Formats: sequence, structure tokens, C-alpha cells
Amino acid sequence: MKKDNKIYFWACDYCDISGEGILAKLFIKEHLKKKPTSVFVNVAKNNKFQKRDNFIKNKNRFNGIYHKYFFPYLGLLNLWIYFFNSKKISYINYLPLWNCLIFFLLPPKTIIGPITGTIQRKKFYWLISLLEKISLIIIKIRFEEIIFSNNFFVKKYSFKNQKVISNFILKNFKFSKKNPKKKFDFVIYHRSISTLHTKYIYEMMNILKAYKYSFAVIGDRINLPGNKNFGYISRKKTQKVISESKFAISNPENLFSFFVQDCLSYKLKIFYNIFFKKFNSIKTKNLIPISFESVKKDLKIILKIIKNKKYT
Repeated sequence: MKKDNKIYFWACDYCDISGEGILAKLFIKEHLKKKPTSVFVNVAKNNKFQKRDNFIKNKNRFNGIYHKYFFPYLGLLNLWIYFFNSKKISYINYLPLWNCLIFFLLPPKTIIGPITGTIQRKKFYWLISLLEKISLIIIKIRFEEIIFSNNFFVKKYSFKNQKVISNFILKNFKFSKKNPKKKFDFVIYHRSISTLHTKYIYEMMNILKAYKYSFAVIGDRINLPGNKNFGYISRKKTQKVISESKFAISNPENLFSFFVQDCLSYKLKIFYNIFFKKFNSIKTKNLIPISFESVKKDLKIILKIIKNKKYT
């Protein structure tokens, strides 16, 4: 009997523009390196709620409650159907560590993608930590291998006698040899739903623009005079904009996003959240910590770096 090498997978996000989608495709790519005869079948490819490259046309659909909190459970139901039909199955993304219910309800022998999440939380920290601990108990019992997209949780929790892979998101990171002419002083990736970022970045940009510094904005628009808004663009186009910039201000909720990785690759100076300093595993002088709390204090650091001629 011919062996069935198909793996039926569920991904809530499978586009080349968002971090979750890029991470999903990276996971599949790395799996195929180990088992090249495998064939991944996208179970949700015909579902309008799977986030794909044209998602910007229906942006509200993917910012809604259904896509974020109910669509993943539709994935569980689909995977159970394939499981009962003796198929190999995989659940690839929308796997924050705090969501213990997902880990509990997954069918047996499910191949799970990289576990995500942040530890930069001020609200409900005790509750999130409790849910994470419950998830870890379930994961350690049900899965032989644990893959984390970052290294936050391996530093926060103990993993004795468990195969753990951390910082999976950095799997393909490398420095670029290209150094094109610079068009922009700053590049940022902006998401309007980021509660920690929006108010701060508007204030910071207004001040820096008074110093005549230019900004390239990727993602949600920032309607300030003189900005070059590119919207949501492919990673390849994003890398081009980044390569034409001198400095970057990262999102304070994460460390090594694909945006930050691409900025590092093109040797930009990146202002990142000092909270994540202890999690920085890349030895470089191009990552400069700031508080993301005091615009006044952070501005002094940014201006000092900018005015240092060896950085411009």
C-alpha cells in the first residue's frame, strides 16, 4: 500500500505580508527540509476568513472577533475530521502560549507550529501567567517537541527533559551585502491596533519631523505631513524600503519580528524596547534600547545616535 505523505494543515494566516503568515510558511519550509517527501495541504485555502495576500481589501474581516477568536476553533473541528479519517494533521499558527484551550482540544499526534506570545504585559499579568502554566502542563504531556517563535518563555519557565527549540523566528536570519542609496531617515512598521505604540509614535514622529527627518511608514497609515505611506506590502518590497532607510523604530510589543530582522539584515540602527534587552541573542551594536514610555528621554537617545556621524 502506497504511503500517504500528505499533511493536512490549518493556518488562520497564510499570507506573505503578516508575521504570522511568514512564520507559517517558514515552519513548512523547515519541516520539508527534514522530510522532503511530505506534501502540505492547506485545509482552509477556500475559506474567506483565512488571511491571505489580498487581505487588505477586507481588512476589517481579519481584525474582527470571529477571525481572531472563533476561526481557530473551526480549524480544530476540521482537523478532528481529518484525524478520524486517519490523516496526518498540523495546526500551524495563532498559537499564543496563553491559549490553553487550543492545546487541550487539538487532536492526538497533531504537528504544532511555533508557539508565540509576548511577556510585555501589564494588564492581567497574573491571569496570563496562570494560563501559560496550564498550557505548558498540557503541552509537556501531549507533545514531544516544543517550538517557540521567540526565547521569552524558555527564560521564564523551566523545561527539564523536554526537547525545546527557541527563537525559531530567527531560523533564516542573515545579513545582507547590499547597501543602496538612502532615501529615508526612519522606517517604521505601524499597526493601529497596537495600544502601546500608536500614541507614542505619533508624538515622537511629530518632534523628529520638526528636525526635518523623513519617515517611511509600512502597514497602517500615519497621516502626518511629509510621510511616505506604503501601506501593507510584500516582504520583498518591505525589504527594499528598509534598505533605503537609515534608522528604524520597532514595535515595543516584540523583539525579533520579521520587520526588525530585515532592518538588522540591512544594518539599520534600530530603537527597540529596553524591556527585551535580556532576551537579545544577536550580538550587534545596531540594537539601541529605549523606554517607549518617556518621549523626552527617548528623544535624547535617538538624537544622540543620529548626530553621531558614523551612524549616518
